[in-house]
Amino acid sequence: MKKLTTLLLAAGMIFAASAPASAVDVKMDGQYLFNFITGEYAGTGQNFDKAGQRLRLGMTFTANENLSGYFQVQVGSGSDKTSNYDWGTDVTGNSAKIGMRQLYIDWLVPQTNVQVRIGRQLVGLPNDAFGKSAIMHSGWNGRDGVVVAAPVTDWLDVSAFWLRGAYDNNYSNDTDRSNKSDFFGAVTNFKFDGFAFSPYVMYASLDQEGSVAGTDSILDNSTDGLGGSMLKGNGNAFWAGTNFVMSYFDPFVLKISGAYGMIAYDGGEFDGMNPHDRSGWQVQALASYKTAYGTPIFGGWYASGDDKDVQYLGQDWIPAWAGRFHPTYAYQDGEYGMYGNNARHAIAGTWGLQLGIDEVSFLQDLTHKFTVTWFQGTNEAGSVLTGSDSTNPVKYMTKNDNAVEFNLASTYQIYKNLGVCLELAYIITDYDKGDHKAWAADNDINKDSWSTALTFQYKF
Repeated sequence: MKKLTTLLLAAGMIFAASAPASAVDVKMDGQYLFNFITGEYAGTGQNFDKAGQRLRLGMTFTANENLSGYFQVQVGSGSDKTSNYDWGTDVTGNSAKIGMRQLYIDWLVPQTNVQVRIGRQLVGLPNDAFGKSAIMHSGWNGRDGVVVAAPVTDWLDVSAFWLRGAYDNNYSNDTDRSNKSDFFGAVTNFKFDGFAFSPYVMYASLDQEGSVAGTDSILDNSTDGLGGSMLKGNGNAFWAGTNFVMSYFDPFVLKISGAYGMIAYDGGEFDGMNPHDRSGWQVQALASYKTAYGTPIFGGWYASGDDKDVQYLGQDWIPAWAGRFHPTYAYQDGEYGMYGNNARHAIAGTWGLQLGIDEVSFLQDLTHKFTVTWFQGTNEAGSVLTGSDSTNPVKYMTKNDNAVEFNLASTYQIYKNLGVCLELAYIITDYDKGDHKAWAADNDINKDSWSTALTFQYKF
């Protein structure tokens, strides 16, 4: 029997060797990130000290100029396999898990310039003025779906996508074993001499029973822990917005963006902890002027907040699907490293102004960015306040609450592929404890706080 098995294996190897070969070029890319951060959670004075690392490793398989594939994994220690590996949590290292972050193919429709990307990919809506999308940002975890992009003219290209946000075919409902939430969107990019803009729309059909493994957190409704999930009921969601970039008077550059979003559940609003309709809007603007000594910047934003008579937390907030809004390092959870001291990514319920200077350099390969940001809540005082967080009670700001944050980031390029960044942040909060009675009982929400982070990045 062993001889027969050996002969069969040998025959298989010979057959495989004689099969036609198809040359594929393979290119590796990756990012090592090491982050060390210490300080106090924003507004609370509670200390934290974290150290950890993350690895993203990818491979591109190119058959020809019309066809290629990409595969990327990330080493994490959480149940979702996408979080960071925290030093000291497991001395054996066995808790580290490898998860798929991206897996897709790119191909051109024959005889056209239409590109199709199928699979798990980093897809999002156009960036806002402050550099990310507050509704659906592309830079964190991959999303499953299909994206089609096509150039129309020299100044116009369009793209459309279908994304499957949630799916579960093992639900107890025997009459419907295919529960899913799908997102459909379209983006048009206009590019002219001196200015560009990208209007977009997105629609979602939400299925409450489309949660995976009993959790619906994959469709985060606010990206700060206060707004809950989209999948608390069956319904529909819609977003529309645009960005605008004017560089005609270069080196002066002006960026403006705005968006509106809403969720409407079947049957309208519900009581208690059941789902509720929500809608909101946001605008952002950022101006910069590049000089030989640095780039002064001035910007601001405004996002709708809750009225005094609303019954639900975040009812007048613009919904989001893992959106990101990071104008500051402390309150809005940083830009350079893996950790933050507030974990608030949402723009909703706040407005603010920022003044600073970027790209300041006194030594070769060493640059600095300094900003001062003042911000305030747009939620009416006396509106519903629930969902307290014992480690971070300052995420929900009313019109009586404001804060000032000072940020300094220094980046040094050690080698071509190795850089290091030192972040310093100091935040002064001024909250009305009368609006936060449940939170203020055990926490000093007006305590100044600070943080410092050191991040090494090896990228190839």
